[in-house]
Amino acid sequence: MTRVPARAHDFTAVYAEEDLGPTTAPFTRRPSPAGDGIVVEGDCPRCHGSTRTEYRHGLPGTGTKGLLSWLAGRAAEPEDDAEALVREVYFCECGHPHPDLPPDTPAGCGASWRISTLLEGGPA
Repeated sequence: MTRVPARAHDFTAVYAEEDLGPTTAPFTRRPSPAGDGIVVEGDCPRCHGSTRTEYRHGLPGTGTKGLLSWLAGRAAEPEDDAEALVREVYFCECGHPHPDLPPDTPAGCGASWRISTLLEGGPA
């Protein structure tokens, strides 16, 4: 399969809290480096900067049976990471201090979105 080249990161995109809704841009999930969660990676649909979000197994919103597993004496395990991860709202975490970035705000362009294409990635 031929991969479409990614657009260049738009460092001039002014910071704006903007909900972009669902995006068709593909994102990849893979196990976290420590093996205790999932990392979702892709390009921000607004500024096109590389962004990654890590979710630990057993936390709310990550599709796990945290409390029930703990009460049963088992480690938290994912129920269905893909389904839970597609329901999540993602935020630009490109790491670039875009123009008009408010003080004490994580570096990014301010965009949020939901993903609709989640691909399997390799190990960390």
